[in-house]
Amino acid sequence: MHTLGKLASVLALSGLLSACQDDAPTPEPQKEASPLYAKGLTLAAPSDTDLIDNNIASPTLAPINTNTDYVSFITPLYGEYQASLPILEQASQSDEYWLNVTGAQLNAGVTLTMSQAASLVRIAPRGDTSSGALMHAEAIAPERVQIQRVSQAPQGKAAASSAIATESLVKSMVSAEALASVGLTDDSSALQMSEKATPGEYRLQVSQPLTPSASYLVNVKEKGSPYQLSLKAPTVVAADAQTLGLKLALSQSDNTFEPQAKLKQADGEIQNITMVKQGDTWQAQIPQGMQLANSNAGFSEIEVTVQTRVDGRPVLRTVKSVFKSYVNSASIKPEVLTVWDKGLPNQVNFELDVAEAGRFGLSGVLTGTNAEGQKVAIMRTQAANWLTPESSKLKLMFDPKLIQASGLQPPFELNGLELQDQGQMARLSFQANALMLSR
Repeated sequence: MHTLGKLASVLALSGLLSACQDDAPTPEPQKEASPLYAKGLTLAAPSDTDLIDNNIASPTLAPINTNTDYVSFITPLYGEYQASLPILEQASQSDEYWLNVTGAQLNAGVTLTMSQAASLVRIAPRGDTSSGALMHAEAIAPERVQIQRVSQAPQGKAAASSAIATESLVKSMVSAEALASVGLTDDSSALQMSEKATPGEYRLQVSQPLTPSASYLVNVKEKGSPYQLSLKAPTVVAADAQTLGLKLALSQSDNTFEPQAKLKQADGEIQNITMVKQGDTWQAQIPQGMQLANSNAGFSEIEVTVQTRVDGRPVLRTVKSVFKSYVNSASIKPEVLTVWDKGLPNQVNFELDVAEAGRFGLSGVLTGTNAEGQKVAIMRTQAANWLTPESSKLKLMFDPKLIQASGLQPPFELNGLELQDQGQMARLSFQANALMLSR
């Protein structure tokens, strides 16, 4: 009986403890921390070779891209990162020259300069809109072209014998139809001069009646000539530039010369510009009030012609170079916001200073570090959107899965950061080593 009493006491105590446990609140499960977090960073200070201009201005020409959608592209990359700096200068060489002439001038005779035998002469009809309507000049039959040495100046009976000699100066002729069969479809005709056509001045004349105001291009090419005119010119020029710095050199010659220059717009408008020598460069003077471009849809062209004599031989050369005119319409603010996913960079949010509404693009290359400490490319990232002065944020996305799959380790870097105005199709800035991505 005493034993049963003790058992009853134990069961009662057990029930009481059980009741107390039922009344206690059940602890909530621990929530998993979010894998995304943000961190503010600052772009690296620009180097001397970076293209950075924080003075912004509004473009004056109509934009050619007005798409307002945000787009983002990621391209996987592999291998050791090789920095690719933007090309700011291009070099051109020429062993030829061009003359713009009319039908009346061709019928009267045009003077050509040749520095060697076996030169190639091409005559191409051109379109003309000066009358308000497009007028295309007619093709010229090569057999109606005569080329004579200027020094012969035939008169009287000598003229007949000179005509026979004239024929021997032309080795072969090619018609517009023959040139079209090999892809040159501008209705041009060509003549190959013979070895008897020694250096000197010649007179090209067309006996075929031509419309006096019709426009033609005469091209003389001296393939393999030792006299090459070289030009180094900028590839991009600020729209408000007053000069274009050019470097000119004629091979096999240390002659001084006075170059003639023309500026050709995207719509074909041509204007003569003055050249001034400053040290070892020539400065093409832009007339006051003149725009370097009248459309964002194309390039402007600088054309330089040099005429001189080398070792008694007359040398005429024309060299051309194209450039892009632009307005610095935006710049990148140095403070950026980075977003991380499980310890890997997910995106960088940029804010821009924008002069006026337009479509802008950013691009760059994300790199990581391999076991040897080398910088290795992981991906190229690009993004574009319509921005305004009031809403000027643009984000570059990364793919954490590509980063993880690469096996590369920190430090991660954003290299080759480029800002473009897609309305102008122009690069505004470039920073080679833009951002060290630290967690």
